Amino acid sequence: MAEPIAETQETYDAIASEYLRRNSTVDPRSLNDDIAALAAVLPPGSWVADVGCGPGREVRAMRAHGFRVVGLDLSAGQLRTGGLTGAARADMRQLPLRTGSMDAVWCQAALLHLPRADVPGVLAEFARAVRIGGRLHLSVADGDGEAWEVAFNYGSQRRRWFTYHRERDLAAHLAAAGFVVEEVRRTASYRDWLAIDAQRVAT
Repeated sequence: MAEPIAETQETYDAIASEYLRRNSTVDPRSLNDDIAALAAVLPPGSWVADVGCGPGREVRAMRAHGFRVVGLDLSAGQLRTGGLTGAARADMRQLPLRTGSMDAVWCQAALLHLPRADVPGVLAEFARAVRIGGRLHLSVADGDGEAWEVAFNYGSQRRRWFTYHRERDLAAHLAAAGFVVEEVRRTASYRDWLAIDAQRVAT
């Protein structure tokens, strides 16, 4: 089997322009709810790392709410196509962030591209980057299993790796990393989505 993370990154490089075009018109209501939930617990000026930011739609939306946001993504093509400032190419398995330097980590539809075996380590890395009392927002595909999916919806034959998560298992991984789940929201579009808001606690 090809290495899932590397191939998925290459796919996002290849579909970057089409991804930007299609996602610029996505209904923002659920996104606004997620950002509002973060704004309810963090004041303007808080530092947020958007991990897996893609071309930067969420970065711009959170900046409009007064947050100071650093965009991080493994796909250079996504970052370049979005023309995002204050962003860098980075692997979520080893974030270029000082320990405890972030008030929040935001990870919208990005953790789902990691093989399940990598998830506990990545959540621990999120916990390292976030100060005690800080926040984590996760949005993942709700369900079971992991496999390749062809990016037909972006007019491509290239593959992306998808790992589906259930609330109970993901909450257990979060607890082990040092997070307490505070709110869970579910939405449905072309797939079922699970959004989790959690707080970093002392361990």
